Amino acid sequence: MKCVVVVVCLLIGSSAFASDAIEAVVVRGNHRIETETIRLAISSRAGRTLEPATLRDDVRAIWKLGVFSDVQVGTEPGASGPIVVFDVVERPQIRKIVVAGNQELSLDKINDVLDLRRDAVADFVAMRKNRDKIAELYTSQGFLYANVDVELVPVSEREADVRFTIDEHAKVVVGDITFIGNHAISTADLRAAMATRPPGALSFLNGSGVFRRDMLEQDLSILTAYYLDRGFAAVKIGAPDLRISRDRKRMTVAIAIDEGPRFTYAAIDIKGDLIGTPAQQLALIRSRVGQTFSRATLAHDREALERHYQDLGFAHANVAIRPKLDHAHRLVTLGFEIVRGKRVFVEQIHIRGNSKTRDKVIRREMRIAEGELFSASRLEESRRQIIALGYFENVTVSTQRGSSDDYLDINVEVLERRTGTVQLGAGIASRDGLIAQGQVAQENFLGRGWSLQAQVMLSSVRRLFLLRFVEPYMLDTKWTFAGELYNQSTGLGAYSRTATGGALTWGHPLSDHVRASVTYRLEDIGITSNVPLTLDTANLFRGGWTSSIRGGLTWDTRDNRLFPTDGVYATAFAEYAGKLTGSQNQFVRWGGFARRYQRIGPFVLRLNGEVGVTTSLDGRGVPLTERYLLGGISDIRGYAPRSLGPHLWSQHPGDVGQPLDPLAIGGNLQVIGNAELEFPLVKRLGISGVAFFDIGNAYNLESRFCGRPGSDACVGTTGMIGGLRKSVGVGVRWMSPLGPLRFEWGLPLDLKPGEKPAGLEFMMGGSF
Repeated sequence: MKCVVVVVCLLIGSSAFASDAIEAVVVRGNHRIETETIRLAISSRAGRTLEPATLRDDVRAIWKLGVFSDVQVGTEPGASGPIVVFDVVERPQIRKIVVAGNQELSLDKINDVLDLRRDAVADFVAMRKNRDKIAELYTSQGFLYANVDVELVPVSEREADVRFTIDEHAKVVVGDITFIGNHAISTADLRAAMATRPPGALSFLNGSGVFRRDMLEQDLSILTAYYLDRGFAAVKIGAPDLRISRDRKRMTVAIAIDEGPRFTYAAIDIKGDLIGTPAQQLALIRSRVGQTFSRATLAHDREALERHYQDLGFAHANVAIRPKLDHAHRLVTLGFEIVRGKRVFVEQIHIRGNSKTRDKVIRREMRIAEGELFSASRLEESRRQIIALGYFENVTVSTQRGSSDDYLDINVEVLERRTGTVQLGAGIASRDGLIAQGQVAQENFLGRGWSLQAQVMLSSVRRLFLLRFVEPYMLDTKWTFAGELYNQSTGLGAYSRTATGGALTWGHPLSDHVRASVTYRLEDIGITSNVPLTLDTANLFRGGWTSSIRGGLTWDTRDNRLFPTDGVYATAFAEYAGKLTGSQNQFVRWGGFARRYQRIGPFVLRLNGEVGVTTSLDGRGVPLTERYLLGGISDIRGYAPRSLGPHLWSQHPGDVGQPLDPLAIGGNLQVIGNAELEFPLVKRLGISGVAFFDIGNAYNLESRFCGRPGSDACVGTTGMIGGLRKSVGVGVRWMSPLGPLRFEWGLPLDLKPGEKPAGLEFMMGGSF
């Protein structure tokens, strides 16, 4: 640019063509950039008067195009006036981008932060910004002393390579964390509150233990909040003292703390635009006179007061907290000032981002409608209901002013996720042997919220053909309808069970979280045995038509119906199959389950309890096809599949004197309990680990098989409690393109003589 300024100054000092009209404008040196593109950027034109100020502006305009490394302007004599000449030097195109010296970080990770592109014009500003991005990436990964250089390497007159050279140095990990001045709170508690910590046993998987300055800054805020939540309203956290080891691999952190005294509340005053008395407002908050000061409780109290008034329609209600500290007596006088504003009504609800999902699928989950008085709680409940559909990656709900101050609009912005899956696969599972399966499923079919699933599974012990359809809002009412058709066959050791039939289900909500349902099922059940039958076991091996009615109640507060991480899902049911329904198999079945999901930091805790009881109505006992046999990856892991439950020891006809053979007849009562703690291993690949504890068993309450020598087919109340089988174990789960894959290893804690553990089990399918 210096040479440009010199040329323009010479023109200013020369008056040879000061009043002459420009004969022509010429551009030289451009190869890729069209001359017309440059002409459009400048003001100088043939026939216009030559003005030095205009030329200066033209040079700047050409430079701002960002494609030239040098721009000069001059004049040459023409026949009728001066010829203005712009000499430009084009910046080279980027032929390729080269990264050298990276050993610890993969090229893919580095490419993720780069925004330079091949064939683009080389820009030194952009090159330096990308250099800084790579340096920031290394810093975030613990390479505090990594150095990144960038240079433009010419390869021809018009092309060049951008080369990043990296000197990684060693990764810096956290060596030790010490605290100075902490007396009321132990060092162990403070360390536990921080994300910055020395490497642990799983650091090689999750990358913990790496020193990061930004994380340490966040930890200082966390420590301050930790003290403020425990009454230390005047705490001061000093700047950390950092000391690097001589080999520059370990960082020691020392943090000075001035705790100050612990404060309690001396008085609490609530004033302002109140609805009701101050005592009624006080009932809405947690803080009380005599309690220890807590910033977290104050935040809750402010939110509770604001939410109370916002639920009454005062959408812009605001609560200010005004604490006054008495250092001498260690007391806090707490004041809340409420400004409620005007009552506001909902004018319009706008749905955005749903390119596939129909508006009505989202609107019917809203718990607040246009024209109604605003309510913050109902708005938040609406957001939770939309998220719980499972159709969206993200749901954002915001408000904006309506046509006047008395109205506001609600904006619901969604980011849709893929809800359809097509699976074709083959493999081997510990339970089913060789498996071939195909499935087409769509949880938001045609964007209407319908669920449609077609599945085929073939294995050495199972065969399944299934077609299922669910309409959550039948005919735009609150009624739910579901229908399914199936044909399945399952090998159960000494016998196999086949079933062909279908079911129709209708449901209706009783509240936001409670739903009642009724199901009619009709199926033809067949059973075959590969062992000779005796008179006393023949009744067990019977099939026929089952025509049943089942009623149920469901409680559902899950945050996401497809991928729950918080909430409760519980159901209780009773099923009748008898003369009134024209059923050949006659029984009554009742039971239910309760599942609790809770996120604990990066972990997800899942608890499951399940019970089921089946009772015969015709005096012949519950057939094998309706009995419970437990064990395996689906219920009590670590034990062989279908090995838990009552066994009947019987002798084959003609085998007098031979040992008795055990026949697993299952029970008509089952009890199951599961506890799982799932944690991410490789988050970007959808791989997680799980630790679990299982307990349960199946029992026979029918007296017809009791009292036989060596039989364990009848269990009393005392034996039932003592007969619970337990296991612990670990596993790995992967949300693969073919669906959820589970690899789990259970250790039986109550293995009996003759029983063998299941060992490593694996299957396709989700957890509870």
